[in-house]
Amino acid sequence: MKHLPILSLLALGSASAFAASGPSSLFANNVEVSYVQQSTDGVAGHLNGWGVSATAYLGKSDLFVNAQSTLGGDLGNGVDAASLGYRFKNVASLADVAVTIGSDETYGLALHRALGAGFGAWASYERNASGHDINVAVSKMLTHDVSLDLGYSWITRDAAADQGEWSLGVRYKF
Repeated sequence: MKHLPILSLLALGSASAFAASGPSSLFANNVEVSYVQQSTDGVAGHLNGWGVSATAYLGKSDLFVNAQSTLGGDLGNGVDAASLGYRFKNVASLADVAVTIGSDETYGLALHRALGAGFGAWASYERNASGHDINVAVSKMLTHDVSLDLGYSWITRDAAADQGEWSLGVRYKF
C-alpha cells in the first residue's frame, strides 16, 4: 500500500496520455533480453543480472503463453516462470488488457497503450503465492520489429524485505 500514491499519479498521468491517442495492438509474439538491476530495502548495493522472456500467441487467437527466466550475473540462473493469458483488445477504447494465470499460483492483469510516435506504456499487477509485483514500463519502437523497453518493478514478498528492480531490454516482435 505504500506505493499507492505513486500508482495513483502514474494512473492519472497515463489516463490523460491515453485519452489523446488511439488504442494499441502491440501485445505480440515477441522475445526480449533485458539487463536487470535489483535493490533490496535496508540493504546497501544492488544485484545485477540478465533476463529473457518470450510470448507466443496460439494461432490467430488472443490466447498466449509466456515464459521468462533469469540468466547469470548476481541474480543467478533459473528463476523461471510460465503463464497462460488472454488479451482483450481496445477495452473501453483506452488500452489492450491481458489477464494471466501461471506458475507459483500467479494471477496477473496487464495494460498496454500505444502513445503515438512509436512509444507505448505498460502497467501490470501480478499476485503470486508469496506476494505481489507491480510493474510499469515505457517502450520505444526502434524499427517495425524491435523496441527498447525501460521498466521498474516494485516487488513485495510476505517473508522478505521489499525490492525494487530496474530493467532495460530489447524486444524483437516476430
